[in-house]
Amino acid sequence: MSTLLPTRRRLSLGLALAALLTGVGAYTAAAAPATTAPSPIPLTSPSCPANLVQGEADGCVTQLQLELNLTGARLTVDGQFGPATGTAVRTFQAAHALTADGIVGPATKSALDAAAAASGTVDLRTQCGDLQTGATGPCVSTLQTMLNTFHAGRLTVDGQFGPATDTAVRNFQAAHALTVNGVVGTAVKNALYTSTPAPLPSGDVDPTKVLNAAKSYLGVPYVWGGGHSLRGEGPGPSLGTCDGYTGSIQPCPANTTAGLDCSGLVRAAFWFGAGIDLAGGGDTTEQTLDRHLIPITESQRRPGDVEYFGTDAHNTTHVVLYAGTDPATGADMMYEAKETGTNVHYVGLRTGGYWYHVTA
Repeated sequence: MSTLLPTRRRLSLGLALAALLTGVGAYTAAAAPATTAPSPIPLTSPSCPANLVQGEADGCVTQLQLELNLTGARLTVDGQFGPATGTAVRTFQAAHALTADGIVGPATKSALDAAAAASGTVDLRTQCGDLQTGATGPCVSTLQTMLNTFHAGRLTVDGQFGPATDTAVRNFQAAHALTVNGVVGTAVKNALYTSTPAPLPSGDVDPTKVLNAAKSYLGVPYVWGGGHSLRGEGPGPSLGTCDGYTGSIQPCPANTTAGLDCSGLVRAAFWFGAGIDLAGGGDTTEQTLDRHLIPITESQRRPGDVEYFGTDAHNTTHVVLYAGTDPATGADMMYEAKETGTNVHYVGLRTGGYWYHVTA
């Protein structure tokens, strides 16, 4: 099925990794944490108490000490809220017109985060805990910038870990053979820092890359409107919409499930396989009008071509991606996101639709 989308947002592509070095909502510690210090936890995380006080010993204190060092403190980063950390807190509070009581409450946390955000770049591996939907702040800003560099999405760097960032994280995980769960833990962080961003494909479309991109989404749920930038995401699995939903599964699961509809699958395959965003997130009919599509006959089809089904070549409701002949069975195959209640699958080719070849 196709989904007619009322709006589409076009967001900037591939922010340079150099942006990380210019302090885009990010920070770095003046002193590295001691090896025995607990992993830092963002001060505004629900895992941290509302008020940090002397005697606390955990990752929240590690983060506190890292941020205090950015303001001129000379603390040993050990995750222990002792007298020296208390003195540094009171010094910071006095310098920022806060009550100098040594208690790190909401106002002090906010002031520390603001000071840290203006001071440099954050290292996700040493200064941030696990990141996932709902996280905010400089750690998320740095993550978003790095994900853009890897072409995992087209994110606005706003420090808000919402659906678009979740989609980009999952795309990055899939591309690097990591568990696809939307959580930025140790494995994802290490991959972000040790992998080399590949340039987007250019020139002629390589059908192998397009088909490999489609293959990576096998098992992803079909979602009405999934993959269409409804919330500012780039291509890839996303929450869908219940507008216009007519599926048999009720209540409509589209706005609570991340996945792809048929045109969302084709869009993701060509974006990650060829750097082409068909119709910028439009439905099947809008895709058939994209300048990259050339009408062909069924006899001219070859792997990587697309087949649209509808009343005519530009009034369509479904699309599949031709995968070629399976060497094991000799059958013509396709990649398809069919309907709610199913997953993206690799099945025998259905014919009788309108065929197009996609060019660069």
